[in-house]
Amino acid sequence: MRQGTFEKEIFIRSDAGTVIRTIADYSQHHKIHPLIVKVERAADAPPGVRRYFITDRLQWGPFRFKIKYRADIIAVTEDTVHTEAYQSPATYVTNVTKVTPKDDGVLLHETITIKAPDLLFSYAFQQANAAHEEMLKRIKQFIENNTVIE
Repeated sequence: MRQGTFEKEIFIRSDAGTVIRTIADYSQHHKIHPLIVKVERAADAPPGVRRYFITDRLQWGPFRFKIKYRADIIAVTEDTVHTEAYQSPATYVTNVTKVTPKDDGVLLHETITIKAPDLLFSYAFQQANAAHEEMLKRIKQFIENNTVIE
């Protein structure tokens, strides 16, 4: 198993509440996350957890495929969203997103930690890193202009 962490940050002209609500509303993530094609709310989840099953569309060289994984929203506060995701085999992603007021908007800061088997780690890390770079840009556009890049 290998583990790595990356961080992303973007300024958004909005209030913290709007940004937190957007991040914590997984039903909208197919509009802002470049890999997500489907989001399903789980019928059963542990108390206090919002559980989803998410389908991503990925590509590895000439091969295109979909994966489905479990994503849990563990905690939402007025300035933080903490999520955890699990996908077989033994791949875990933890995301702590913090929103801090700055000037006429907020600074959105993500800290993402990925743990995966050695053979999958580099691919999973690169995919997540690129996807979250694009996702932050889309969140900014979605909130500031109420539009999405397709």
